[in-house]
Amino acid sequence: MIERCPCCNARLKQALCCPRCKADLSNIVSSEQSAQYYLSVAIQAMLNNNIEKSSMAISQSLHLKITRTALVFREFLIQQQTKDTLDLLAQAQLIAAKNKLYTLRQLIPHSKKLQQLEQFASYLLFNH
Repeated sequence: MIERCPCCNARLKQALCCPRCKADLSNIVSSEQSAQYYLSVAIQAMLNNNIEKSSMAISQSLHLKITRTALVFREFLIQQQTKDTLDLLAQAQLIAAKNKLYTLRQLIPHSKKLQQLEQFASYLLFNH
């Protein structure tokens, strides 16, 4: 829940309207609640080993509100999936590795590390 009005910086209690400037804060509060909901969906999906759903949910959460918890979870998910991708590459399961990389690239599309890993997987796939 926001603690200060983004318009006038007044302290807020549980109100959806700023007591000082009367700004309507309901959309901001709704966005924060939705971000929290999608974070919980992402965590639950990961626990159920549904990585694609988890990736989509954490991305949605971060689009609504960037929180430290969501960023840490996204980084954990990326590291876990990167390790799984490397394991698949080591086992020569190249198509499965490329599929994992596709999901990973949706989480962080401009990652240099993931671009290089994808290029390596493509090299192995086409030269295998």
